[in-house]
Amino acid sequence: MFKQLLKETAEGRGQLALVQGGLACGKTELLHGLAEYAGASGALVLSAAGSRAESDLQAGLIDQFFRSEGVPADVTERVEGLLSPEAFSNASAYPGAHCVQPQSVRVVHELCGVILELARLRPLVITVDDVQFADGASIQLLLYVLRRMRSARILMVVTEWDPPEPAVPVFRAELTRRPHREIRLGPLSREDVGKLVTDVLGVSVDADLADTIHDLTGGNPMLVHTLIKEHQRADPAHGDDRPGEADALVVGFPFGQATLACLQRWGPELLEVARAVAVLGDQGDSELIGKIIEIRGDDADRLLHILTSAGLLIDGRFRHVVAERAVLGTLLREERSAMHVGAAKLLYQRGAEAIGVARQIIAADQPIEPWMVPVLRAAAEQALGDDDIAFAERCLAAVLPMVADDDRLAITAALARAVWRVNPSATAPYLPSLQAAIQTGALQGRDAVMVVRYMMWNGDREGVAQALSALRGTATLADARVAAELRLAYQWYYGSERGRFSDMAPRAGTSPEPWSRAANRLAAVWNHKEDDIATESAEQILQSSQLGDATIEVIASALLVLVAGHKLDRATSWCDRLIDEAERRGAVTWQAVLSAVRAAITLRRGRVAVAAEQAEQALRLLSPQNWGVLIGYPLSTLVSAFTLMGRYEDAACGLRYIVPEEMFDTLSGLLYLRARGHHHLATDRVLAAISDFQRCGTLMGDRSPDFASTVPWRSDLAEANLRLGRPAVARDLVKQQLEQAKSMDDRTRGISLRVLAAASPLAERPGLLRRAVECMETVGDRMELARTLEELSQMHQELGELDRARLLARRAAQELKACLARADGGPQPEAGREPEAGSPPDAGRGHEGRRPAEARALARPGRQPVTTRIPAAARGDIRPRRTDAELTALSDAQRRVADLAALGHTNQEISRRLYITVSTVEQHLTRVFRKLGVTNREDLPLSLSEVS
Repeated sequence: MFKQLLKETAEGRGQLALVQGGLACGKTELLHGLAEYAGASGALVLSAAGSRAESDLQAGLIDQFFRSEGVPADVTERVEGLLSPEAFSNASAYPGAHCVQPQSVRVVHELCGVILELARLRPLVITVDDVQFADGASIQLLLYVLRRMRSARILMVVTEWDPPEPAVPVFRAELTRRPHREIRLGPLSREDVGKLVTDVLGVSVDADLADTIHDLTGGNPMLVHTLIKEHQRADPAHGDDRPGEADALVVGFPFGQATLACLQRWGPELLEVARAVAVLGDQGDSELIGKIIEIRGDDADRLLHILTSAGLLIDGRFRHVVAERAVLGTLLREERSAMHVGAAKLLYQRGAEAIGVARQIIAADQPIEPWMVPVLRAAAEQALGDDDIAFAERCLAAVLPMVADDDRLAITAALARAVWRVNPSATAPYLPSLQAAIQTGALQGRDAVMVVRYMMWNGDREGVAQALSALRGTATLADARVAAELRLAYQWYYGSERGRFSDMAPRAGTSPEPWSRAANRLAAVWNHKEDDIATESAEQILQSSQLGDATIEVIASALLVLVAGHKLDRATSWCDRLIDEAERRGAVTWQAVLSAVRAAITLRRGRVAVAAEQAEQALRLLSPQNWGVLIGYPLSTLVSAFTLMGRYEDAACGLRYIVPEEMFDTLSGLLYLRARGHHHLATDRVLAAISDFQRCGTLMGDRSPDFASTVPWRSDLAEANLRLGRPAVARDLVKQQLEQAKSMDDRTRGISLRVLAAASPLAERPGLLRRAVECMETVGDRMELARTLEELSQMHQELGELDRARLLARRAAQELKACLARADGGPQPEAGREPEAGSPPDAGRGHEGRRPAEARALARPGRQPVTTRIPAAARGDIRPRRTDAELTALSDAQRRVADLAALGHTNQEISRRLYITVSTVEQHLTRVFRKLGVTNREDLPLSLSEVS
């Protein structure tokens, strides 16, 4: 367009162009580009820019015109002589006059003559930026020239705000009634931003980057350029090595400064509105903004429209917190506090939500007034319901010094509840007064139960006993649901009730309330009664309980009941879902507890490498002092997993954590002792291991004897005695454990049978170990299964049955390989050891072909490894897998026979197991070999049904 205007101007047809645009939309840049192009084309450019600061300086624009580059020196001198102080002494800053003042007629006429003479020499371009700030004298000259330039080689281009400044209506009316070109500038489109980003960065950019820049700037050219420059300057830590990606975008200090620069280009009232917007956040509207800064509502509307059109606001808020903070930073502390207090009062008078009013009160950081107390209390409850723990804590802490003694207890309890969710140790200052209130009867209901749970968390067993005694017979424990929740929480910490709840609530199956009835049935699993009913009740509890402060121990107990019932898939699914919810709600304590349970479930499945990763993640969520007595849960999993992997130094690091002495009186303490004992045993500190296992037995003395299924200390002690050459003592211990057959789970039975086999004569071992394998296959513990298969392989080698030994070693190696795989599917790295560059794939493996971690994991002190040829699968090599079509070609009967054959069973054993003849077994195997293209049992997949 400007090329055409210049062409017509050069032909002697004067042209006028009016450029309109919002805040920082590129008007000035456009004029500079036009001036540069016009100068290069041979035109003379007279440029001037209006300024609010110089709007009272008469002839200010005229002075700028004739100091432009290219103006002859004699012309400049001549104009200076005309611009005497008296020439425009009576001119105003343009009070709406449309006539040249009498005393200025001669000067304006001569100045116009100078301009027309310059236009006769060569085309003349006059540019005026921000004409709304022009002084009265300059306006008079512009109008004078405008009326006489129709046949002159003059192009006049002026820019003004959009919407126009109402201070110069006559000038604008005179301007727009003449033939002119109107150019309206707006924000850049998404496509424009994309092209600009590509041009500046010089690379092919991700479309998301341009979209992100547009979303953050609204297409405002100044802000767009600022973000692109920030992106170019970003260091590698901020994504400089990914210059075309949206996630590398940096929004920092320059962006905030650019926002302020935009605001300062307008009048001071625009900055005032922007400050009010920043103070009010998403609660602002034109009425509130007007009242806060004391302007009319329609003026506030107009200024908000300007900010929105400029791309600074969207839906009444700044597009990025950096911009909002920059605007707030222009306020003095006292000014900002006053605005927040004023906003709070206006919102309160309007009847706004308590949490919105409270945010203004807290932001003001001023002494609390009486009317604010109920607002802050209501806001704290709402914030807790919305999982905004930090804000709830701030509200309650602000109110606490202001309330009477009657209310102080309830607020202290609410504050402790809020703090515990993210930082359990921070509840310590509040507990003494709350514990005392339970003793006096002043604290009842769920607040009292909450305090008892915190005492359990901290290991204050005596305080728990006193509190339960004080609550006995009160309405708190008369509530069946509350009593059931407390009972389960107690069992979660201590493993059994120890008679604490014998007369406090209805027992299993007797409560009229369904949830309580299910919870009491769930509690029965600790005594291993009605296991199937308890597992069903656990599912009911998980389905009907919402994750919360009062239910975290209940939910954790339900998950462990599913584990005890070998419902590992269900427990894993529930745990993952609950961890996601806890993370989404920002409840770090819930997330840590559930993550510890998740790690324990994974360890129970035998996935030791993944269990170690999950336990480490749980420990990172809370500091050691925040874990209380429950630190034994993640630590026991971590130490056990590292020990089973043969990473003994890493396990020792886990044992260096400082744990509270009170922990050893809890279930997590027993698990910790057992893990530490096995680490001692694996590192040849047998007497230390015996001490830990015996301590487990001593601490479990006042618990139900059937509780040994959770901590099978007798079989652990038996293993240690085998190391000392005391098989008779080991057999007695294991037989004592097996005598609890009515309540023992299959996993504990399998462990007991494996240890008993090691303590028994060689002839008795095959049957015991095969029964142990069956138990482990039932419960899904792959690490214990691998250990048992390895024992069985060793036994067959000692019997001289080398083919069967190799088959079982192969199966054990494959199970172990799955156990040692990380969460990402990769193999477990060696602790503190990396393969040398260029070393072969088997470098660093033991003489029997296994990696060191695998060899250590299956190592048995005092036993010799299988020295016969180890199949490829046992060395961890990957065999070519059969296709699904090949596997599905087998009938169900053929698959069952092949599974048992792959495990090393003889044809006679398969015949007895499946109740078919030996001839039928042989026929099935012949067909299996032919269909799979194998020639012997060694080449059979270990579990065809699992592989397919």
